[in-house]
Amino acid sequence: MRSSFIQPFSLSAFFLLLASCTGGTWFHSYKPLPAEGWDRRDTVCFDLPQAEEEINGTLTIGLRTIAHVGIQDVVLAVEQCLVEPDAYRQDTVRYPLTDSEGEALVKGVNFRQYETQQLPISMKKGQGGSVRIHHLMRPEDISGFTEIGIKIEKRY
Repeated sequence: MRSSFIQPFSLSAFFLLLASCTGGTWFHSYKPLPAEGWDRRDTVCFDLPQAEEEINGTLTIGLRTIAHVGIQDVVLAVEQCLVEPDAYRQDTVRYPLTDSEGEALVKGVNFRQYETQQLPISMKKGQGGSVRIHHLMRPEDISGFTEIGIKIEKRY
């Protein structure tokens, strides 16, 4: 009876270990946005640590908002600025917040969490840098956004 308990536990641990080797989150961080509103000139910068191994992965932008933002979508400029060796990539991301009826695309009572589509990111071993984000919306100052973050996941 004891061996039947140990064996499934060992098998579960093996699959957990195997799953952890197939990728995963390399960097994940959020920063607060000004409560009075996010100005177009306010660039949010995330400093990336040096990669200990080559990374071919995905970059996802996370947005946290109050329950009602008042706009249907948000347009972001996302800059990947890598050094040693230097590499630069800029993407424009249009992300919908509501459907055509004005209903939020995610659930939430006091705040809502959105994640954009995945962008490719590649880093060489020893390479560091930053990811910089600012909005490209017509009103220079948008409100209702409380935090912005990035998540970099490795692919194997």
